[in-house]
Amino acid sequence: MKLWPRRRPAPAPERPRANPIQTAVLEHDLLGISPEPGSPAALTIALRQVGTCFEHDPVDTGTMADARPAGQCARCGRLMIQDDEGCWQVALQP
Repeated sequence: MKLWPRRRPAPAPERPRANPIQTAVLEHDLLGISPEPGSPAALTIALRQVGTCFEHDPVDTGTMADARPAGQCARCGRLMIQDDEGCWQVALQP
């Protein structure tokens, strides 16, 4: 006869897994490894190279010496400049 019930070990918490699309995009950017054609990672890279953002997310990359604040979209990577009113616009590349 057992007086105390047997304690079950607590299950280990599941570790969050890395996003495979973000991993493939990082491999492409840092190591030059191309993702499989037709995969979601290949689509992500292709759309990023086209520069199609529904809404740009500018990040200021300029210095204090710049006459006009310059930046880059954090989503698509397109160059952006700030106009006289303080609104960010996509910079026209020559």
